[in-house]
Parts: sequence; C-alpha cells; structure tokens
Amino acid sequence: MNERRINHLKPGFNESGTYILYWMQQSQRVHYNHALLHAIELANQHDLPVVVFFGLTPTYPEANERHYLFMLEGLKDVKTWIEKLGMTFVFRFGSPEESIQPLLQDAAFLVMDYGYLRHQKMWRKHVLDVSKEKYQTLGIDLIDTDLIVPVRVVSDKAEYGAYTLRPKITKMFRDFRDFKTLTVVWNQKILNIPSDHNLIDIKKLVNVLDIDHSVKGSPLYHGGYIEASRLFSMFISEKASDYDLSNDPSKDLTSKMSLYLHFGQISSLELLDRLFLAQAQGQIKGESFDQYVEQLLVRRELAFNYVTYQKGYDQFESMTEPWAYQTMTSHEHDFRPYLYTKEDYISFKTHDPYFNAAMKEMVLTGYMHNYMRMYWAKKIIEWSPNYVYAYEMIKSLNNTYFIDGRDANSYAGIAWCFGKHDRAWTERDIFGKLRYMNAGGLERKFDIQSYVSRMNEYR
Repeated sequence: MNERRINHLKPGFNESGTYILYWMQQSQRVHYNHALLHAIELANQHDLPVVVFFGLTPTYPEANERHYLFMLEGLKDVKTWIEKLGMTFVFRFGSPEESIQPLLQDAAFLVMDYGYLRHQKMWRKHVLDVSKEKYQTLGIDLIDTDLIVPVRVVSDKAEYGAYTLRPKITKMFRDFRDFKTLTVVWNQKILNIPSDHNLIDIKKLVNVLDIDHSVKGSPLYHGGYIEASRLFSMFISEKASDYDLSNDPSKDLTSKMSLYLHFGQISSLELLDRLFLAQAQGQIKGESFDQYVEQLLVRRELAFNYVTYQKGYDQFESMTEPWAYQTMTSHEHDFRPYLYTKEDYISFKTHDPYFNAAMKEMVLTGYMHNYMRMYWAKKIIEWSPNYVYAYEMIKSLNNTYFIDGRDANSYAGIAWCFGKHDRAWTERDIFGKLRYMNAGGLERKFDIQSYVSRMNEYR
C-alpha cells in the first residue's frame, strides 16, 4: 500500500488492548480495502485479532428504505466474509461515532476509513476528540481507500475543472495501483462481542427500523460486492466495447457502478485494475477504454475534490462560480412559461415525455441514465420560479430517490448544472450563460423514443 494513503491522526498503542479495531463506515467491503488491510497488518505485527465495527444510524441525512435496504444487503455479504477470514464483525444501532465508543477501551489501535462529506468528517473528528480525552494511549490511523489517488494527495485546492485535475492525476495514479491481496489474519480468535443484529433477514430488519419507509427498495438493483462484481463482469463482456456510445440513453451501455461505489461496496481501484486487464485481453479498446478511465479516474475524483475544498458544496449560495451567480442574478426575473411542483415531477405529469421517462427511471428503480440526469436537472431549472427553488428541488429529488444520491458525485453534478466545472455559454432567457439542454438535442442525437418506451414498461 502506498504510504500516502495513511493519515496518522494520533500516535500511540494501547499495550493492554486485546484487539485491533477497524471502524468500517465509508468502505463497506472486504476486497480492495486498504483500511482493512492496514488493520490486519497491525494485528499481525502484535499477534492480535481484528474486530470490524459498523454503526447503523436510522437518522442518516436524507436516507430512506431504498438506501438502507441496498446498504444492508451489502453489509450482509461483508459480515459473512469477515467471519470466514477469521475476524469479528460487530454491528450496532446508533450514530456510529457514539456506538463505537464502548469498543475503544479494549482496542490497542483504531483504523478508520476516510469519509468525504461534512457529517462523515464530523463523526471521525468526534471519535478522535473522545480518544484524546479518555484513551490517551490509543493510536489512530485514517486511510483513504475509496479513491484511486487520495483526495489530498492529488491536489491541495479546489480544482477549476477536469482540465486542471487531469494532468495531475494522470501523472500519479500508477503509483496508487497498490493493492495486491488481503493479508491472512494470523490470530483468528473470534471475540465474544455482541452485535445488535445478525443481518440474516435483511428485509425483516429494514421493516422494523425507525426510518423513512416512503421510498421502497429498487426492484432492479441489489446491494453488495458480489452483485457489483457480477454487473461489472457483464459490462466488460457485453457493453464495454461500445462504451464510447454510452451517452445514448436508448442503448443502456453504462456499468451501474455508481450505485456500488457510493456505499464503498466495490473499489474504484479494483474497477480500474479490471479495466486494464480487459484492455490487455482485447475486451475493451481505444476510445471506450479512455472514456471509462476518464469517468472513473478524472470526473469521479474531481467530485471528491469539490466536496473536500468547496466548504458550501451543498448550499446554493456557495456551490458554484462567481460568473454563474452573476448571470443567474441577471435572469432571476425572466418569464418562465412552465412552472411545476414536486408532485408534478414524481407523478410524471410535465409536458415533456423525455423528462417524465427519466423521472420514472429514478422514482421506480433508483437510477437514471447519466445523460438524462443532466437533461433532467436542466429542465427543473427551466421550470422553477427561481434558481434557489430549482437547486433545492434537484437536490431533494436526487437525495430521495437515487440509490447513489447524497454523494460527492451528486453534489458536484448538481453544481455543474449551475456552472461549476463548466464554462459560460451563449446567453439566453432563464439560463443566462449557463449551459442549456433541450428536447430537440435528444431527438437529434439519440433514438430517444426507444428510451421512453423502455421506461414506460416500468410500473
């Protein structure tokens, strides 16, 4: 593992500790997990067993049954593999920064995976502060394992766009193809530490959780590393060679990996390694390979740069560039021919059949084709009484219905629709100099009616 993945937050080692504790939160997987690898290596150095902890909070910001079901399907896999590998898995209800604390006293060392959003950072800071006050000898390391190149390694500032990040990250990423295999745990003692649930019957667990049950689980997409790996293998064998056409929503050529990357159920580094292997075997070539690497390495990591260095990444007043605010101010009072409500959107009752089809895909399945996400957000800007209303509507729908909502990519993608990581375009009504998208563009570029027909099959 490249040492630059490791942040040594607190020196120390509790000599009376009886295990190495890994707090798994962002990186909900066993495969290609540098934080788990680091915990195992520390345990082997001191002949200690490993305890893997996960804390489930029913009040996670804007999460609902769809998100919890997908996540818990993945955690069920994780528990199985952790125990097969000779480690103890502890699952507790409650906000994780609180529910982990009873385990700190007997831990010799704590390993945490990196959290990128504001509340995730606050959780980790709280545990660090508690340990400094109560557990002075406990050492703590923080590992950035969900990005190919750690966010603070590739850049120390907010990048203006993909074109400024691309040369930096393309120089570095080969040094971070740094995962070979998970080390075997030498001390495979399973400790008698109780969990709050055995994760056997996930649907039954979800039904009794005190969470928002208004949005049900996806009938198409199911969580976990095994499912993610299966879908990516299918993508490589059946779709990858045509990925250069993936902007076409009628062709269904995307990999769907954003759903699994969101919960850390599969590693972006594993996807990159498998992509290079597929290239070597002639399964993906040329422009298709380059385009997928661009999305996985440059565009995705640009989003994490955004939420790391743009403090107000989820607030309208601070999410985009000065020129964008200036043009929006100039067009604040432009006439809007159409104004729709949230109820209109989620009941598919706008005048635009392409927008309605995209909403069906989102509401009914938890996913939306990447190109349609841009069109969808641009239409909401066009059909809202003002830009603040539009931003909050887009964010609310995104975070409620998308399985991969509430994510760095989501916040960066929404901000892009308001000019972030983009440039000024020809000025027009309502949009000003923001990029404009219309139905005619979909009709010229794609067989968009085929997409509509496919979405109308969902009920």
